[in-house]
Amino acid sequence: MACEWRGGLLVSARLFWDKGITLEFKGESLHLDVQRKPSGVSLLVSHAHGDHTGGLRFKGEGRVYLTRPTLALFEAAAGRKPKGEVKPVRYGERFKAGSFRVEAFNSGHIFGSSGFLVEAGGLTIAYTGDLNFVDSLLAEAAEPVNCDILVLEATYGSPRYRFPPRNSVYSRIVRWVVDETGRGRIPAFHVYPIGKAQEIVCLLNQYTSLQVYVHPKIARINDAHRKFKVKLEAETLEDKPELGKVALVYPKGFLGYFEAGKVSPAIATGWAVQYQWMGLEAFPLSSHADFPQLLSYVKASKPKKVYTCYGFSEALASAIRRKLGISAEPLPSRREFKEF
Repeated sequence: MACEWRGGLLVSARLFWDKGITLEFKGESLHLDVQRKPSGVSLLVSHAHGDHTGGLRFKGEGRVYLTRPTLALFEAAAGRKPKGEVKPVRYGERFKAGSFRVEAFNSGHIFGSSGFLVEAGGLTIAYTGDLNFVDSLLAEAAEPVNCDILVLEATYGSPRYRFPPRNSVYSRIVRWVVDETGRGRIPAFHVYPIGKAQEIVCLLNQYTSLQVYVHPKIARINDAHRKFKVKLEAETLEDKPELGKVALVYPKGFLGYFEAGKVSPAIATGWAVQYQWMGLEAFPLSSHADFPQLLSYVKASKPKKVYTCYGFSEALASAIRRKLGISAEPLPSRREFKEF
């Protein structure tokens, strides 16, 4: 996006994709979830997943803004502190990042995840980060924010992705776990260590009497959640537990710990509405919004313009134009500026 405004409004601003989102205004650059060394006045980080925290590996020129839970989860997962000066923020807190005025809001994706509402020259730009528009056990649904421009994730932005009600997926998981343990097997969840692992642990704690064992990496991230009074009851998987009323939660890629005949492996991902995995029980549980939720979020936020990024950006932009009558297109790259 390149735009020229007069009469006290935005003048000479650029919004584009360059290994993350960058907003340039009056000679300053504001970076959002960039996966490279930030060169601008500030870096905003939406949540602790590795595909959004790459900029924390570098010491940039300005401050880094993120929520306290996101900071704690990043440090637990990475085993180190971010480089550069860090300023934790709260939902609803307004702050200045250079000449930009910014407010953090709940994005509903995982515990502590946030979007950012940025004001520059009289124009408001909302970046959702990864978004979930329904409540989960550990995060409330994303907060819609009125804005002029909405930068919206499109991970599941295709009409093919429509998730079952979350509570029905929870019920299905619990029934499967109870059935498998009744057969003398060990349910073993193969999931993302930040967010999904804690949701599964919380679900098993609330609706089963099983002892839950987790991989040491997940145990460290669980400890980071507990600093914010999130109740997660699980033991660290340091040795093979006895067969019986137990369940395992471990990171993706951690396989072969037990004899295959004694373990019932499972995954929990939104991709399960379209794909199957040989030898794995697949549950369509996602920390992202599905296609209808994304459209609902746009409608609730009432933007004048939408830029889509990540995933099915073309399909989602087309649907927003067709179904909601709102101007929408994929966020251009640095080399593809278009007039706004």
